[in-house]
Amino acid sequence: MFDELKKKIEELDGIISCKITGENDVDEIHILASKDREPKRIVRDIETLTLIELDRQIDHKKISIASINQTEGQQEEDRIVINSIYQVHNKPVCHLNLYINDNLVEKEISGLEEEPIALIVSRGLIELIEEYTDFGGKFRVENVFTTGFNDQIVIVQLVLYKNKGQERLLGAAYIEHNLPLAIGKACLKALNRRIGN
Repeated sequence: MFDELKKKIEELDGIISCKITGENDVDEIHILASKDREPKRIVRDIETLTLIELDRQIDHKKISIASINQTEGQQEEDRIVINSIYQVHNKPVCHLNLYINDNLVEKEISGLEEEPIALIVSRGLIELIEEYTDFGGKFRVENVFTTGFNDQIVIVQLVLYKNKGQERLLGAAYIEHNLPLAIGKACLKALNRRIGN
């Protein structure tokens, strides 16, 4: 009954797993979360998601959270956070400023005059991530395009080539008046599906 809500909750930052009880209404939401994220923020995110998905509010008392540390056997996940991404003076040049595993990394990448800024941003972000993390493969930007009402959403399609096979990854983000930043967020959403594995 609540499979879609469960799936979306498990995509939130810091969530390891989720279980929802109840028949027609949500009785309880049980969360296993990483200690990296404050429980109050997780509860607020779940309240918002439930309101949007089910069009009804849920009492925060129905949400229980158990926070755990990573076990020693688990591999440390790469952590990538965008600080800023912007196009330089309407030129085919983009400045990227990221935190990768808590280290500030900056790069300015340029393209040909006719190359779309969307490809420059996504290519630059992929180069940075390949340089500072270990995915054990090679990424390629397959497509970047806008869609939705008034082209308010950007979608990034990536391909990861690994062990003589390939895996397609997809990420999307709302543009909100900053296309380069939205492209960066969409790239990270696509990559987070890989980072989380």
